[in-house]
Amino acid sequence: MKKRLLITLMVCSLAIGAIGCSNNDKEAADNVTDTPVESSQEDASAENDKEALDAESYATVDGATSASIVQEDIVQSYEAKGFTDGDAKKALFVVGDPRKDSVNYDLVYTAMKHFEDNGVEVELRDLYDIEFNPVLSKDNFFYAKDGYGEPSPEIKTEQEFVTQADYIMFCYPNWHDTPTSIVKGYMETVFAKQFAYKDTDQGLEGMLEGKAAYTIMNAGYLGGGRGDIGDGVGNDDETWDMYMEAFKVFDDDTADFWGLTNKGRFVNDRTPGNVSETHAEDMEKLREDLRTKLDIDFFK
Repeated sequence: MKKRLLITLMVCSLAIGAIGCSNNDKEAADNVTDTPVESSQEDASAENDKEALDAESYATVDGATSASIVQEDIVQSYEAKGFTDGDAKKALFVVGDPRKDSVNYDLVYTAMKHFEDNGVEVELRDLYDIEFNPVLSKDNFFYAKDGYGEPSPEIKTEQEFVTQADYIMFCYPNWHDTPTSIVKGYMETVFAKQFAYKDTDQGLEGMLEGKAAYTIMNAGYLGGGRGDIGDGVGNDDETWDMYMEAFKVFDDDTADFWGLTNKGRFVNDRTPGNVSETHAEDMEKLREDLRTKLDIDFFK
């Protein structure tokens, strides 16, 4: 009797478990069916939000990369003619961008041509092409910091270009609101003590008087403006000017340290979308805006 009752209980338990598993499987199946629909709707909503943001701010995350690149059929190139022994003004372009199809490099090409069109000689130092070493090594540390010893052949070559230049153009994409590391390394190692500045009884004194510094930087903030302080486009001008004023403090201090004049910046925060249907027209407008700003800052 007890054995029969035990068997009956075991059978009932197995039956209940089977029913429970069946119900769980059904619920899981229902959930699997529902999940893609919800996910798809969320993805579509996010994509619509992003497209609206791109349209409003010219954000640059609408292509395969968040980097700002020029569409293949309108990528331009320009080869600077280099410095001569003549008396013409000279502009040294120090470029820290490995991508020749970037919007930032398009600005470099546009600026170099505009300078040469206005009678200024241009020398390009593409830090990636020349394989410049930005690391402040132990061997070079005390030369850069204190002016002890002699510069390495690499540094000496760059200093000779700086010596010839009237304008030193630092060109790079915005990277955490600072120059890219290869440009920052150029600044730290080339503009060394006893070359760019020295000790005096009144403190440090810049040694590169008569020269000027300028920055061309492609950015990606909120689509705030194109140019410098006061060049916002009505999309949170207060924030735009706050950033530009902060950059000016940095630029003024660095230029003064070396004895240079800071001639300002051209910051582009209105980059044409990577896959925009009006990309070609938008890029030409960007190029014209840069030429106009250079005219104001250098040629008028």
